Amino acid sequence: MPVFSKSRIATAVILFSAIALTAGCGGSSDDDDSTETSVVSRGVITGFGSVYVNGRRYATDAASFRVDDTVGSETDLRVGMIATVRGYSDDGGRSWRARRVSYDNELKGPVSSITPDLADPTRKTLIVLGQRVLINSKTRFDDDHDLTFDSLAVGDVLEIDGYHGPDGLVATYVEKQEDDSEFEIKGRIEKLIGDRFEIRGLPVVFDSTTDLDGIKAVVEGLYVEVEGRLDSLGTTLLAQSIEREDDDFDDADELEIEGMIMEFDRSTKIFKIGEQRVDAATAELMPASLELADGLIVEVEGHLVGGVLIAEEVKQRGKKIEIDAPLAAVGDDTVTFTFNGIDIVARVGAGTELEDDTGNPVFSLADFAPGDFVEFEAFADGSGVLNAVEIEREAPDEIAIEAPVEALDRDNRAVTLLGVEFDLSAARFENAADVEISAGAFFDALDIGVFIEIEDADRNGVFDKAELED
Repeated sequence: MPVFSKSRIATAVILFSAIALTAGCGGSSDDDDSTETSVVSRGVITGFGSVYVNGRRYATDAASFRVDDTVGSETDLRVGMIATVRGYSDDGGRSWRARRVSYDNELKGPVSSITPDLADPTRKTLIVLGQRVLINSKTRFDDDHDLTFDSLAVGDVLEIDGYHGPDGLVATYVEKQEDDSEFEIKGRIEKLIGDRFEIRGLPVVFDSTTDLDGIKAVVEGLYVEVEGRLDSLGTTLLAQSIEREDDDFDDADELEIEGMIMEFDRSTKIFKIGEQRVDAATAELMPASLELADGLIVEVEGHLVGGVLIAEEVKQRGKKIEIDAPLAAVGDDTVTFTFNGIDIVARVGAGTELEDDTGNPVFSLADFAPGDFVEFEAFADGSGVLNAVEIEREAPDEIAIEAPVEALDRDNRAVTLLGVEFDLSAARFENAADVEISAGAFFDALDIGVFIEIEDADRNGVFDKAELED
């Protein structure tokens, strides 16, 4: 079980309050719950039993579904896909219903190369239709074709969904395709000359037989989806159809989008998520220590004005990483923990909450020292850097780490968290309901990206408990 200190209880109260406010914002008051609030929400699907997107459950019993431009059903969707939900609440935000759920992949094509990340075994870079596709520990793979991180191969035809970022398409979902006759790519038409143009650097050729779906003419700058086949050299897409892509966000009371920050302007706080421009100049940042930057994955809530999303809230996405342990080093704007001779370094910003529960006032990071036992919470940004949310000095207690699994060795009962391998051969194991389970059952439940907590009760370097987290 996690150890709950004053700061965790306070954090839980704040988060609960924020969730309650978020659920009610833009809607009606308690005096008039019958007023309908419409919402468009785009983000990664995180669960079913209805559909969960951006932390909300949308009842889907009366919803229509559109999957890859055809009529579909909820059974066609998978966790990890990025879906757009058009829905509403008529009870002041206590519950939400979906009118329409749509999904369309970002890229479909053959893998031409795979480059492992030598510094991080949980990452690979694929080239698909000339596009860099970044695979990481959070990427979900389709179960139906036995596709895994390890089984990815050159020549595989993949359907990929994800966030466009500064370094390429960060994949959230990958599915292997058996049909290799038609490929797809989305982007803006560039370098249009006659019957040729480029989409994200990929040459495209069209002619009189190309189906122009929803557009009168092929023009520079138009955002489209192109479907077609590759030429004999495998370098040019021969367009069979060109379809205009339109987010159609205009008529909703609320807009929520999840994605990766690009083209961030620090002076104006304006950036893009995909093709949507966002103005976060007056937005509340959650957590308060959040430092906006290119490559950061966020959820933005607000409303459209003149095609620009005026952000009311910008939330960092993902589950918080927690460490209860002594500090190994304190820098001007960093703190360091050391396990098994390997350093874990985190960035401390102006918004990081610094607290003390030992009777010694804390005014700045300089008031902390190596050896101080702290309760530490952070998010990892798109580049893997830890951004500290809260650091609280407290009396020494059991050492604990809660973080996503980056690698695992079932035979030797070891896991890698935050770049450090931990030996769990002496540990007892629990599931997410705090029920003791066997080592085999624990490791069978593990996968890259799954959050676990490991504990060293005696602070002697031997981790004696490991627990699955929700």
